[in-house]
Amino acid sequence: MSVTNFNTDLFRDLTFDLLSDISHGSTKFDELTQTYLNKIHERIDGDELRKYTREIYEKILSLQIVQTNPRAQLKDLMHGNIVLVYFWTFSDIKVSHTIHKVIGIDRRYSNAGVTVICVHSPKYEHEKNKANIKHDIEERSLPFTVVNDSGRLVWKHVGCQLWPTVLVFGPDSLPIYIFEGENHVQHLERFLVPVLAHYKSSLCPILNNSLATTNSSEDVATIKAASKVKDFRYPSHICVTSNKLLYISFAGSNQLVLCDIDGKVIDIIGNGNVGMADGDINQAEFDSPHGLVEFNSCIYIADTNNHSIRVFDPNSRRVLTMIGTGRLGTDKIGGLEGIQQPIASPWDLCITESPFDSKTVLLISMTGHHQVWAYAFEETQWWNDVILKKNSCSSIIGSGFEEKKNSSEPLSACLASPCGMCNGIMNGEPVIFIADSNSSTIRVVTLNDGHVTNLVGGDADSTNLAAFGDLDGTGHHAKLQYPIGVAFHYPSSYLYITDAFNNKLKRVDMKTLLCSNYFVTDNDKKKTRGETNSSKFYEPHGIAILDHFLYVADKNNSHIKRIDLDHGTFIRHRFDLSETLNEERSFRSKKAYLAIFLDDALKLRDGNAGTWTIEDEDGLKICDGELTHHVPHKILLDYVSRDKQVRSLKYELILCQDDKCTMMNGVMQPVNQTDSIIEFTIKIDQIETTKCG
Repeated sequence: MSVTNFNTDLFRDLTFDLLSDISHGSTKFDELTQTYLNKIHERIDGDELRKYTREIYEKILSLQIVQTNPRAQLKDLMHGNIVLVYFWTFSDIKVSHTIHKVIGIDRRYSNAGVTVICVHSPKYEHEKNKANIKHDIEERSLPFTVVNDSGRLVWKHVGCQLWPTVLVFGPDSLPIYIFEGENHVQHLERFLVPVLAHYKSSLCPILNNSLATTNSSEDVATIKAASKVKDFRYPSHICVTSNKLLYISFAGSNQLVLCDIDGKVIDIIGNGNVGMADGDINQAEFDSPHGLVEFNSCIYIADTNNHSIRVFDPNSRRVLTMIGTGRLGTDKIGGLEGIQQPIASPWDLCITESPFDSKTVLLISMTGHHQVWAYAFEETQWWNDVILKKNSCSSIIGSGFEEKKNSSEPLSACLASPCGMCNGIMNGEPVIFIADSNSSTIRVVTLNDGHVTNLVGGDADSTNLAAFGDLDGTGHHAKLQYPIGVAFHYPSSYLYITDAFNNKLKRVDMKTLLCSNYFVTDNDKKKTRGETNSSKFYEPHGIAILDHFLYVADKNNSHIKRIDLDHGTFIRHRFDLSETLNEERSFRSKKAYLAIFLDDALKLRDGNAGTWTIEDEDGLKICDGELTHHVPHKILLDYVSRDKQVRSLKYELILCQDDKCTMMNGVMQPVNQTDSIIEFTIKIDQIETTKCG
């Protein structure tokens, strides 16, 4: 709470009065907002209002900067501009629903005198870390200044109550609006336009926002596509097909990749642009695709940010929209057919059968509504004598309230951002397991009657969505932190879970109901040096099982890990694009080369010559690999996205002289770095050796 007489509660009252007036006279919007702005400007306690704003600015300036706006220093953005302070946390689905609005405002109005400052105020421990926030910024392509309110000091000072919250301040430091919650922030731009008109003569915008746009007419979608296409960043979900192929959705590059079980790429679906275009694989567009499932040889796709379900037919090699309008839906009941039915942030998909007539339905974890919906391929009988019409999509689990309430009546139960789903068996009955992410629990739905119960995690209090942690145990004694993926292994009766924010893979023994950490041994020769069991995963997401192998989308590592469940070992998949790539990859990326100059008496060891890792300016890994044999002086290591600024290359080389070898390591900065090329050079004249053997 502010120490001035003017505080956030009074700020809320002012904005509420305006919203109330508008609700009773919507046709007078311009007149009412102008009158409101005049009243703010004419208040006799204007100095107190400005003091309130300055105190917030001072606290923001004390925070850790995660990303800066290249136009100016943070403190300079606070003067001469209309300032939007956006409080968010990257796990919250309501943030996902609104942050695109804020990106659009920044794109359209940054050169007119509007600046956005994102204050990341985390819910989870995992979200406090700067590196984790940077990954989310990169995945979403956020163009504005971001600061890390890791202790929620500014959040508490302001008195924020929920995500997202937006404060709007004038260039004269007067507080204008406070909008709290998803519904109000959706309408932010409409309220911003009269503020721009009101302050037009006093705005001093800092032009040429190169981080937001390189061309004022260029769309955010185009900018994102330019840096993401063919980079295959941030894998989200995996589908194993009946003919033992893998489909992988990449939320960061807005594409699907079809590959064999060894990682050899067969096809790339989608052109990488952010959009919702149907068409062949080179025309199709997605926006953060996630869950995948196969049915009748087609692949169904949860196109999350497009609020739609898409379908890819491998025979025609075309993508079509099957469910959704492309806009965020508010209907929590449903019942309409296909593309007439609005939906909200579908996350995962699961094929199951009706317990009454054995007809196939597509289950959808509707994260945006905290529900599970069902799509009927044909007329189907469902729970409580409900008939699902052919091609209709309806809610079947969850009231729509964000809680963790169990119930024998499926529509009375409450979920909290359900994500991953899978079929399984519990107590001899068919069930659906749900990773209920924001309650940090795994929920169970009995297919015979829709009874919703808790398996592990969370708290007995259904309203407590902060009962997260990292503990082995049963029931509520086990603790998870934002689980996302689930997969059931029928032969062993184990349920595998990606505990995303604990960076771990866990499993539940369905015989004892014990949830425990699943440790695996790294058999990957290309691993990053120094990795331990607890750090092998970095926000793991979707998982899928094929025979005795478990495939994990290790999102922030941009890897697919294949785990041998018989032996507890894993390797990383690095995608072989040799038969798939075209010139577009070279156009969108810059090539990273390594030149190695050795004394004539030296050579790299054959078979295992060493490893390399390229890191960005924050020390985060961009890509890595190994050297397997003696190579020419200059070799192509990998392709790096053009938006990446490379800081260094770490290397370990095994060098041999006659029959003696030794390992050498070091860190090199690029000798040359342009928009199309990065070059590193290693020169070694002599070594101290030990005999090979």
